Amino acid sequence: MSLYFAYGSNLWKRGMLTRCPQARPYLAATLPGHRLQFQGFANVIADAAATVSGALYRVTPACQRALDAYEDVPRLYVRKDVTVETAEGPKACFTYVMAARAPSAPGAAAAPEAAYYGEIARGYNDWKLDPAVLRSARARESKRREGSAGARG
Repeated sequence: MSLYFAYGSNLWKRGMLTRCPQARPYLAATLPGHRLQFQGFANVIADAAATVSGALYRVTPACQRALDAYEDVPRLYVRKDVTVETAEGPKACFTYVMAARAPSAPGAAAAPEAAYYGEIARGYNDWKLDPAVLRSARARESKRREGSAGARG
């Protein structure tokens, strides 16, 4: 089994286990040196001063294939090896980051749709993560979008 770091909709245990019935929830974790950003969908981008909350699952090769399909690899996301911090110490794992030329995210940040955001919020609740980080990322993208709309008018 491999370790997978979830930070978006796959944090929601029910949704994750629907997609990957063999996945096993493992530990809450943080990804240092990155921040959560919404580009319609959740993404992590390099930021030395930030960390991203998430969780680890133990996954099988079949789960990895299912996750690759769900994340639309390599068109929307790409798999990336990372090291996260946990209560048990650092853990090597993989996660997904948005592809540089993702078709639905041409580089512009965008707040997530309500249903998608709700799945992530349920995941934060499942893992007992601080929802302030999630709310802050959503608010940042909403402000950015409002600022862009005002600039056009």
